[in-house]
Order: sequence, then structure tokens, then C-alpha cells
Amino acid sequence: MNTRKSVARSASTREQNTREETEWTYEEPNALEIPDPVINRFANEGMSLRWIRINLKGVDDYQNVGKRMAEGWAWVTPDEVPEMAVSSIVQENGRYIGTVCRGDLALAKMPTGKVEARTRYFEQKGQQLMHAVNSQLENSSDSRMPISNNSRSTVTRGRRPNFQE
Repeated sequence: MNTRKSVARSASTREQNTREETEWTYEEPNALEIPDPVINRFANEGMSLRWIRINLKGVDDYQNVGKRMAEGWAWVTPDEVPEMAVSSIVQENGRYIGTVCRGDLALAKMPTGKVEARTRYFEQKGQQLMHAVNSQLENSSDSRMPISNNSRSTVTRGRRPNFQE
């Protein structure tokens, strides 16, 4: 009888030790994640990927799509990303036939050099706007009531996506 208890205790101790050694973690799935092999393959071809909104509240977002197409983005076809066939849908009708989509977003590509130039342009534009605001603030300062700018700016990219079910 004592043998049976010691076997049961050693087995439960072993299970407990195993559970303690294995620490489980959980991360919420990112619906916009593009698999690393896909990103690397496009990077080797000199291309960058991005999700572009094609619908807004159930209505085609012509303005956003037109703006992105004018910038040089082009739709990615399912043949180019077979790894994403399981996690994405391909539009079979409407304006975006043959595009890889997730919810109200479609996957697009553009040459990396053009993406970097676009990023630099908007960073410079932001800096110019901040300089203009600070200059105007200094000009409107009065010696009786001086205005000083002690603000710090931070950059936050993107918002949490909202997919339509």
C-alpha cells in the first residue's frame, strides 16, 4: 500500500514539475501579419508590401484606393502569395477581382525605393509644419505674457484595424 502512494506521489510530482518547466504564452493573432517568407521574397525582388483599405463601413473607398494607386501601389495577386491562401480571400467579383483581401483591406506592393522616398517626403513635411507652428507661436509671444514651447512630440504609427464581419 505504501508503494502505491509513493508511485502516485512521484507521478504527480513529475507532472507538476513538467508544468512548471513549460511556460505557456499567448499572443493575440494579428490579422494584418504577413508571413516572413512572403516579406523576404518581396524584399529580395525590391518590393515592399502594405495593406490598403478598399471599403469603409461597407462602401467602396474610391478616394483612398485612388490616392494609393496614384502613389504607385499595385495589387498583389494570389499567385504571388500562395502561402496566404488559407488566411485570406480572393475577390471574385466587383472592382477588386483577383486581389488578396482580409476584411476591408487588400494587399498591395510597391518598389522599396519609392516607399522610402515617400516616407522621407512625409517626415520632412511634418518637420516643416512643426517648424511653421513653432515660428508662429514665437512671433505671437508678448513680453508681458511670454509663450514658451516645452512640448515633446512622439510618433505613433497606425491604428487598430476594424474588420467588418
